[in-house]
Amino acid sequence: MVITELYIKSFGKFTEEHFRLHDGVQVIYGENEFGKSTIHAFIRAMLFGLERGRGKAAAKDNFIRYEPWDNPGSYSGVMRFVCGGRSFRLERRFDRGGKSASLICEDDGEELSVEHGDLDVLLGGMSPALFDSTVSVGQLMAKPGQGLAESLKNYAANYYETGGEIDLNGALSDLHEKRKNVDRQFRQAVSEREERRGRLLQECRYLEDDMDRLHNEYEKNAREWKQYKKEEEKPKDMVLPGGEEKEAEENTSVDSARSLLSAGTAGVLIGIIGTAWGAFMGGMNLTGQGLPFMAIAGVIFVIGLLLLGAGISSYIKEKKSEARRKKNSNFTEAREDDVKKEAGECEEKKRIRWEMERIRAEWKEKEIRCSNLKEQYDEMGPGEEEKALEETRRALELAEEQMKIAARELGGQTAGLLNQRASEIFSELTEGKYRSMNVSEENQISVWDGIRRIPAERLSRGTLEQVYFAVRMAAAEILQDEEMPLILDETFAFYDEKRLNCVLKWLSRQQRQVIILTCHKREEEILRKF
Repeated sequence: MVITELYIKSFGKFTEEHFRLHDGVQVIYGENEFGKSTIHAFIRAMLFGLERGRGKAAAKDNFIRYEPWDNPGSYSGVMRFVCGGRSFRLERRFDRGGKSASLICEDDGEELSVEHGDLDVLLGGMSPALFDSTVSVGQLMAKPGQGLAESLKNYAANYYETGGEIDLNGALSDLHEKRKNVDRQFRQAVSEREERRGRLLQECRYLEDDMDRLHNEYEKNAREWKQYKKEEEKPKDMVLPGGEEKEAEENTSVDSARSLLSAGTAGVLIGIIGTAWGAFMGGMNLTGQGLPFMAIAGVIFVIGLLLLGAGISSYIKEKKSEARRKKNSNFTEAREDDVKKEAGECEEKKRIRWEMERIRAEWKEKEIRCSNLKEQYDEMGPGEEEKALEETRRALELAEEQMKIAARELGGQTAGLLNQRASEIFSELTEGKYRSMNVSEENQISVWDGIRRIPAERLSRGTLEQVYFAVRMAAAEILQDEEMPLILDETFAFYDEKRLNCVLKWLSRQQRQVIILTCHKREEEILRKF
């Protein structure tokens, strides 16, 4: 690819600016704040777009940094380039309100689709990260980024295994995401199973609480039952027979005593009255007519006294009998109360016995239910879905681990290829002072001068910059199907004249477009000598 024209409509400090470029090495000179980094950022934005950041990072992203100073509403530009022998026109808009991109082949007018990947095909599948780690070198940014290591792993998988297109890092990322998704489903399945087991266990606890309550109720009724049994064993008071007949006889005696008292009283009164009347009739000498009356009255008086004595005796007996009757009556009433009480106690015993039977039946039912629930709890192991998820999860873990192992092995093979080509470039840049260089899997850098191996921390900044440059150029040759323009933005700030002369000589021999952005004129002066 060769960029032929940059038309910056509105980008950063530039408005309606044209830059015409050619193949080979060229220098864009400008003093500080001329806009060299803006031109560099514009080329990258045209090739890969310019996305807005999110959150706090958005305040410092390139979208905000290069938003047009004078006309933010017209955030756009045009790039013309040649690729595969055909000329193309790429136009983009980066406005806040909406972005767009169009790609047209100017040879035949065919309109291509940036959205559907036509531009990616022209770029040879280069990603922004790989672009930044190889052909795009900014000031103090010569050291390649992590994107280079990932691209080298992908290259190793493609080069050594299939010869096709494999995104090893993407494949690892996909495996990782799939495993995370399966992990989430597996955890959810386990959680649902444990939740079901928890409900069973909770129900068992409720049943056990009910069984404890029933047990306490049963013990209470059992104690009452034992108490009734003890009372039944106590001796009962006996009721004397014949109580009713004696009471009738005693009632007859009362009536007879009353009759005797009445007759005796009447006889005594009649005797007294007769005697008095006889005395009145016969005078004081008790002769004549009064004597018979007094004799008869005396007899009646004696009979009356006898009857009165018998009545009094009967009355006394009747009083005694009445006392006995009252006592017997109280005893009868007490016995009737005892009978009623015994009848009530019998109903209560029936109720207690029924209650105890009910409690036993209910307790047994709950015991069986609780036992069944515990069996379900013990038997509720992982289901088929959970087992399948566990198997899938283990398979994905194994695949991810094996792919990582393969990536390390293939990366080691690619590292050897990269170190070999980077050593050749580094040797040329140092005019043979250093014969080779090496970047280990742990990104430890060392160089070989033919006598000893020197670690990176002992190298000067200028030599270390040459190492980084050599690694970038070697990676660009290995990884890029389409030779991309090499953009060097103040890349040689730490190079002395000798180092700069060597690197420019090497660049002039390369069959690619080189764009040098610098605030110094020494690059242009050296290039004129070649």
